[in-house]
Amino acid sequence: MAERLTVSIIGVTGYTGLELLRMLLAHPKVDIAYLTSRQHEDTAIGDLYPHLAHLNLRVTDTDHKDVAKDSDVVFLALPHKTAQDVVAEMHGHCKVIDLSADYRLDDLETYEKYYHVPHNHPGLLGQVVYGLPEINREDIRKAVTVANPGCFALLSQLMLLPFAGAIDHADIMAVTGSSGSGKSPSEGTHHPVRSHNFKSYNINAHRHIPEIIRTAQISEAQLNFVPSSGPFVRGIFATAFVRTKDGAHVRCAGDVYDGHPYVRVMEDVALANVVGSNFCDLSFRKISEGNYIVQGVIDNLVKGAAGCAVQNMNLMCGFEETEGLAHLGTVYP
Repeated sequence: MAERLTVSIIGVTGYTGLELLRMLLAHPKVDIAYLTSRQHEDTAIGDLYPHLAHLNLRVTDTDHKDVAKDSDVVFLALPHKTAQDVVAEMHGHCKVIDLSADYRLDDLETYEKYYHVPHNHPGLLGQVVYGLPEINREDIRKAVTVANPGCFALLSQLMLLPFAGAIDHADIMAVTGSSGSGKSPSEGTHHPVRSHNFKSYNINAHRHIPEIIRTAQISEAQLNFVPSSGPFVRGIFATAFVRTKDGAHVRCAGDVYDGHPYVRVMEDVALANVVGSNFCDLSFRKISEGNYIVQGVIDNLVKGAAGCAVQNMNLMCGFEETEGLAHLGTVYP
């Protein structure tokens, strides 16, 4: 295990890249090598983001091979489909944590069905480890390249994990804030419109569904998934209505998440209790025999993206899982 890591972020100027930078700067065992962006060459990060004007760091368009050569760990905060070739180029040359969707699924047919594009490196799909620590901790420890989960997928999987193998049917409604749509506004995601609106989209067609059903051990027909846009900036609030099979055993959530530092089983959940932090708060209610209501909350940019990625880095590099995250508190109120 190295005492310190040299770390780079490719695609630093998006919301997820900036969250990664915030966390890595607070990590006691990390030194920043490169912050890259295709749109910027040798630009002070404070010129792009004035809230970072105190940092003596520059954004460059450094070649990916040079980034890999000079880094112990590289985070890819690139758009979906863009990361395919970059991951393949870096795989085996340094530790890679990919926050795009390009390597989350190990099945080519499923990937092409949900992402509607061919995959340039199908042989690599089975070699990249799925990076959800609460499920794949030991595999992540041994991994060279990790694919971070989708934010909806991460929360939904943690909500359904105690029921895995016992589910007859599950209905999930998950509401995300405007930061989940990324930095570039569109007519449907621009916050002046979104701030007084509420709508659902991609009902039963969202690209995170394959991740959810894989962990829950169910088929697409056993899940209704309703992603929705809420009038707030950060966070996801989800509610699941779960019906279990007759006589099926449901594990106690407290036992399932014992020893997992960033999952808290609560009586009730609220976004304000997790925003800014790496926590996932969950509540479980048995309504009647075989019927449950589960609620969960995360910060989509932290536990749903950058915070989980730092957890993965810690595991891959032999650090304590909470290193650099233990004092990342909730922004409250």
